[in-house]
Amino acid sequence: MVVSDRILDATGNPIGTGGYYIDLGTTIASIERQTLDTFMPEVLESRAAIEQAKGVLMFMCGIDTDQAFKVLQWRSQETNIILRQIAEALIAAIPRLPTPPVKAVAAFDHLLLTIHEQLEPEN
Repeated sequence: MVVSDRILDATGNPIGTGGYYIDLGTTIASIERQTLDTFMPEVLESRAAIEQAKGVLMFMCGIDTDQAFKVLQWRSQETNIILRQIAEALIAAIPRLPTPPVKAVAAFDHLLLTIHEQLEPEN
């Protein structure tokens, strides 16, 4: 930040400036870090709920990630409720849905136990 004052001649016309510089870099960096430390956990928590809700929509509706996000946005706009709340409520309500058929659970269990066989080792 520059703090200065005008230097005027005898007739009141500016002929220069005098002042000094104040380095606010450390102060600004400290405030940025404090702000991030305060709000980042909430942002990450909100993002996690949204990502989970997108995953459920992708699986249940057979849509991609962009479409799932658009569905959440649409519900948010239609209900005038923020998207994070829609996502959190959706995730919280899933346990109240009927249990998937045993055959579907068994197929998923098998997939989970054998998925590593489909992966290429990383170097």
